[in-house]
Formats: sequence, C-alpha cells, structure tokens
Amino acid sequence: MIAQVISAFAAIVASSIFLESPKRLILITGSIGAIGWGVYLLLVNSFGPFVSTFFAGLVISLLSHIFSRVCKTPSTMFFIPGFYPLVPGYRLYMGVYNFILGDRLLASVYFTDTFKISGMIAMAIFTIDTIFNIYNYCKPKDH
Repeated sequence: MIAQVISAFAAIVASSIFLESPKRLILITGSIGAIGWGVYLLLVNSFGPFVSTFFAGLVISLLSHIFSRVCKTPSTMFFIPGFYPLVPGYRLYMGVYNFILGDRLLASVYFTDTFKISGMIAMAIFTIDTIFNIYNYCKPKDH
C-alpha cells in the first residue's frame, strides 16, 4: 500500500511538471493526490470501489479547497491532478475493449462501473463545494 501511495505521489508530481503547474504547487498537488489514493486504498476492501472513491474524493476536495485558500490559487489547480489516481481509466478501457470483442454484457458492466465512479467523484466535489459555499455565505462579513 505504501508503494502505491508513493507511486501516486510520483505520478502526480510528474504530470504536474509535464503540464507546467506552478513550481510552488507541485509538491502540494502530489501530496493531495497521494493522500486521496491512500484513503481509497484503506477503504476499498471494506466498502468497495464506489463508496471508497466518494470518501477519497471528499478528502481530495476538502484539501484542495483548503490549499486553494492558503496558496491563493484556484482550487482546480489541486482538484485536477489530485483526482488522477481515482479516474476509472482501466474500466473505461476494458469496456471499450470488450465492446469491440463483441462481449456487450461485460462491456456494459465496465461502462456502468465507469459512470458510477465518475459520479462519485463529481458528487464528492459537489458536496465539498456546497459546504464551502454555505460557510462563505454564513460567515460574518467584515465591514
């Protein structure tokens, strides 16, 4: 598990360098993604991939919002690389592969899983965004 978390960190850092993220944010984005992947790995055997993706997405979204305020940068600078390990690319590939082979039943299982995981990621982002919007709306205004 530790090797996977370190690998997720390295992959996110490498992709952030490749995509020319600001240098001061690269280690933070790698850490956010690695923490999210670690949460996913801790929960996946107990709760399955869908619930685990949701909780890992909550952690990634929360950390992204916190660091966006600390670093005074848009939260998408942390969201996008942070979610790389959770993106269901393998399931999408297997869905297309089985569809091409003619196994439409197995392809539909993979496609359904892909949509469920993508929905969990979107719902996690939406949940944390909503919490931060409510907080910003309710906090006392400085005059």
